[in-house]
Amino acid sequence: MESVSEVKISRRIWAYLLDIVFIFFVVSLITSIKFINPSYEKYEKTYEKYSEVVEEYSKGNLTEKEFIEQNRDNYYYLNKYTISYNIAIIVVIIAYFVLFQKFNGGQTIGKQIMKLKVVNLEGKDASLISHLLRTTFSFYIYVGSIIPLLINTILVFVLNSKYYMNVSYIVSYGYLIFAIISLVMMCKRKDKRGLHELISKTKVINVQ
Repeated sequence: MESVSEVKISRRIWAYLLDIVFIFFVVSLITSIKFINPSYEKYEKTYEKYSEVVEEYSKGNLTEKEFIEQNRDNYYYLNKYTISYNIAIIVVIIAYFVLFQKFNGGQTIGKQIMKLKVVNLEGKDASLISHLLRTTFSFYIYVGSIIPLLINTILVFVLNSKYYMNVSYIVSYGYLIFAIISLVMMCKRKDKRGLHELISKTKVINVQ
């Protein structure tokens, strides 16, 4: 078994991309069920309105202020209509990256293919809590991440449309910065550990 310093970042990226494709496929199947996503038709209509305003803004027919004012309600209701979708994503992410990975020897499907696994700092199987912390603070492109998804879902019930857009953007961009810092750390640190791994006290190693 090789040390974490010998794990190539390219292999981790490929494993990550394979996992995201799988997760996106599963989430798409689940959220296509009307019972699980009853507001889908409302979402589509609202998205059309949102897209029309975006198109007008891209053509230069609207100022930034006009764009925000006209799309504030659309943005709010888009997120309100995707609550069930967000919950489904959170459940799938936890089921896959926490439960499945934990009870599959620290490996997701992507890590199995790329011959990688998650372990604790002693090189032993990571605990369920460690997997949960690792997953909670990870960033999943095109699928969403637990913290911003959860916060934005709660904010829909706490804030009105006047404040929701600004606060939601702050949360999303703040977490994006967190993810970029984590990625830079994975590329630059000798042990290739990102912020999510420092928090969860885990690392990724090669397996034979």
